Amino acid sequence: MAIRSFVALELSEDVRERLKDLLQQLRQTKAAVKWVEPENLHLTLKFLGEVPESQIEEIVNALKSIAQATLTFSFTVCGVGGFPNLNRPKVLWAGVEASENLMTLQRMVEQAMERLGFSPEERTYHPHITIGRVKAMVGIEEVKMILSKNLGTVFGVVPANHLTLFRSDLSKEGPTYTPLAKLPFTAKKG
Repeated sequence: MAIRSFVALELSEDVRERLKDLLQQLRQTKAAVKWVEPENLHLTLKFLGEVPESQIEEIVNALKSIAQATLTFSFTVCGVGGFPNLNRPKVLWAGVEASENLMTLQRMVEQAMERLGFSPEERTYHPHITIGRVKAMVGIEEVKMILSKNLGTVFGVVPANHLTLFRSDLSKEGPTYTPLAKLPFTAKKG
């Protein structure tokens, strides 16, 4: 059996609450956007896709090695945007500052997963928290107005002290994310 999974950093409650406030404003626009549920907000480091159940343990062990070599750090969630851009967005997001610690961690995860046979991501890693997926341009102007007021908003600082391997189950109601493993950062300074 295959398990759809991804590696991510979880958000702190206060940052999740601030993003939830933004999402409440956005939901009132009636735009053709599938908004992400607040409990599903996270920072993806690597999307793995459909993984054979037999390979999960190997992935967890690789992530455990990375976590043991990683010091706790924090990342700042600030600003908003869209891919490919805010004029004709397909994905709407809250930004994450690309700190050296975060980028190093993401590279380590990418390389470890590549060694396990996962295809490397072709696009440059751009840390972000997906808040919505645009289905059609209907009502998008109102969404852009709200987002333009939040271009410089700092949603907060998230302490990163573990990696999480999530399982993603898709349904008509939307995805359900279940942590398969939480791997604490245990490296010591010095």
